[in-house]
Amino acid sequence: MQFSKLRALVAAGAVMAGVAMATPSFAQDKPTDNLKAPVIAVVDVQKIMQESNASKGVSKSFESLRETYQKEIATLEDKLRKSEEELRKQQTVLAPDALANKRRDFEKQVGEVQKTVQSRKRALENALNEAMAVVHKNMVEIVADVARERGANLVLARQQFVLVDTQLDVTDVVLERVNKKLPQVALTVPKQ
Repeated sequence: MQFSKLRALVAAGAVMAGVAMATPSFAQDKPTDNLKAPVIAVVDVQKIMQESNASKGVSKSFESLRETYQKEIATLEDKLRKSEEELRKQQTVLAPDALANKRRDFEKQVGEVQKTVQSRKRALENALNEAMAVVHKNMVEIVADVARERGANLVLARQQFVLVDTQLDVTDVVLERVNKKLPQVALTVPKQ
C-alpha cells in the first residue's frame, strides 16, 4: 500500500514537472498588465450553414441531382434484372460454355453498374463538400469582419454554450451579410 502511494506521488511530480517545462517562457517574460480583457462574440455556425440562401440552394441542387442519379441507377438496375431473367431462361437451352460466357458478361455488367453508382455518389458528395466549403469560407470572412467592427477579440461557436446573452450573438448579422455577399453557390458535378 505504501509503495503504491509513493509511486503515485512520484508520477504526479513527474507530470507537474512536465507541465512546468511545457509552459511557454513568454508567459513569464511579459507582465500581465498588457493583456486585454476578452471581448466576446458568439455565432451559430450550424444555423448559418443550414439557413443561408446559398446553403439552401446547394441542398436543393444536391437533392435534385441525387434524384436524377437515382432514376438513372434504377433504369440500370432494371436492365440488369431483365438480363438476369433472360440468363435464367437460357440456362436450360444454352450449352455450358455459352452459358458461362453469358454469366461472365452479366457479372461484368453488374460490376460496371456498381462502379457507376459509386462514382456518381462520390462525385455528388465531393461537389456538395466543395460548395459548402465556399459557403463556410465566406461565413468565416464575414465573422472576422463583424468581430473587427464590434471590437471582439474572441468569437465562440454558439453550440458550445447553453445560455448566451443575446447582445453577444452576432449570428443574425452574419447570416444577413452572407446572404447578401453570397446569394447562391453552384453545385458543379463533373461530367461522367
